[in-house]
Amino acid sequence: MKRISITILIMLAMVLLHSCENVFHNDKLDYLWRLDSVEYIDGVDFNGKTCSKECPEGVWFSFARDLVRVEDKRSGFCVIGVLTDQGEQLTFDFSMYQEEKWGAEYGLKQIGVGSMVSSFSVTDLNSKELVLTGSKTVLRFTRW
Repeated sequence: MKRISITILIMLAMVLLHSCENVFHNDKLDYLWRLDSVEYIDGVDFNGKTCSKECPEGVWFSFARDLVRVEDKRSGFCVIGVLTDQGEQLTFDFSMYQEEKWGAEYGLKQIGVGSMVSSFSVTDLNSKELVLTGSKTVLRFTRW
């Protein structure tokens, strides 16, 4: 009887320890981020206007596992894409949206994401701040 009790306790401890693993593979990145600013590296936005920095209001990025959700509350624009997280680089893939039907590429350009598939280097990532640097833009976020 004593052996059975010890075996059960060991199995229970193993199950409890295993269940304490993180749900998300990147706890620093996952959850909700507010886009604070879009900096245009060459000083020109995606519409060809001279612009070095924009501070959009109401733009949110949500990361969870292999998905990214982008929502612009100003225009009602919202898309969900595939997120590829390679540690020092993130790739957003929204290619499942057809531009003619959804206007997704135009909506993404309004918030600093240049194309339906875009890659960004993770310049800074901590519990409060995220900075992503792309080929044409630098996106600065605050964790919500």
